Amino acid sequence: MQSGYYMKKIILLFVLITCAWGLFAQSGLFNLSYAMTFAEADSVLNAQGFFAKDSGKDLVRYYPKDNKLTSAIITFLEPKSQRIIGWFIKFEPSNSEDYDKIVIKTISDMHGEKNHFDEDTEQLIWFLSTTRTVHVMYADDGGLTVLYFDSFFQDLFDLKQTETLAPEAKE
Repeated sequence: MQSGYYMKKIILLFVLITCAWGLFAQSGLFNLSYAMTFAEADSVLNAQGFFAKDSGKDLVRYYPKDNKLTSAIITFLEPKSQRIIGWFIKFEPSNSEDYDKIVIKTISDMHGEKNHFDEDTEQLIWFLSTTRTVHVMYADDGGLTVLYFDSFFQDLFDLKQTETLAPEAKE
């Protein structure tokens, strides 16, 4: 009878550890994850054909070498640990509506069908945890944008720097 008790305890512990790990390393578009080191994120994005350019305070901008669907990706970094606290993806305004639907479907597949549409800001929002959210909306130029945000680090997200993603920055 004792062995059954300990087996249940071990299984419960394993489930809790798995759930905790899932919250810690939530992954999203372009295989980026919260709490990923900058070196890991840089490697992942380089392997997908992006190059770093125009770094700012606590963020690094990436531009595609050959990807005609994505304008840029910005990674936001926690200054002390240099770990990813969020990322912003700007897709090309020339992308079709069907492509935008594929992006939204991919996000739904990753983060669940349950989301919230904020009518005031016209954005879809997925709540990943008490502080982490995914925001999908259209930019002024008509391009789809996706923001992986962590409100715990709200002051480190300089979203004004996302507005200056110049196409001429591409190599």
